[in-house]
Amino acid sequence: MKIYCPHCKEGAITRTSKRPAPVFYEVYAQCISPACGWAGKIYVEFATTTVPSRTPSPAVDIPLEPKSRRELLEQLMANYQ
Repeated sequence: MKIYCPHCKEGAITRTSKRPAPVFYEVYAQCISPACGWAGKIYVEFATTTVPSRTPSPAVDIPLEPKSRRELLEQLMANYQ
């Protein structure tokens, strides 16, 4: 994932990150432009699932996108007919 500075639009680099939850990261980023100098925290969250994991963790709950849910239900129904 490429990150850009919200002010000058130059690239930004990741300095460090923390993972307080299995589906959430706090990323500390810094603009690469010396003229700008912005630094800050970015939140990254796993919001939805498009394809379920083949090895799901019981500690992780990422909801299915509605379209993916419909497609999975259709596949299940086709297998039982």
